Amino acid sequence: MEFDATSLIAAISFIVFVFIMNKIFYAPVLKIMRERQVYIENNYDSAKQNKQEISKQTRVREEKLEETRANARTIIAENSKKLKTERSKQISDYKEKSFKSINDEKDSLKNSALEAKEILKENVVDIAKNISLKILGESFNIDSIDKSGIKEQ
Repeated sequence: MEFDATSLIAAISFIVFVFIMNKIFYAPVLKIMRERQVYIENNYDSAKQNKQEISKQTRVREEKLEETRANARTIIAENSKKLKTERSKQISDYKEKSFKSINDEKDSLKNSALEAKEILKENVVDIAKNISLKILGESFNIDSIDKSGIKEQ
């Protein structure tokens, strides 16, 4: 194999070509690839931080939501208890009024019955006189009958 000037020029041309290609093409492409890698890593880290922040906010929101639910349950239980107490009070007031009304009516009926008995006591003598007059045909002295001796049943 022979080495002549053409081989040497071809070798020098190849080295110059590689040097020029490295400066013009490979260096910028490598620079863009490095920048892209840094950009991807930064976005990945940012996404990771965002994911952690979202997870943290979700936990805080769920805790607040659970706290609000617990407060709502407490308020509902208190209001339910309050309403039951009010309802029981209203029922007992109604029962008390009903019992009072019933007792008043009983007393009124007893008084009416006593008045009726007194009226009947007074009328018994007159009725007895009328009956004896019709049966016996004669009248007897009403004043001799003691009205207090009539028994009540």
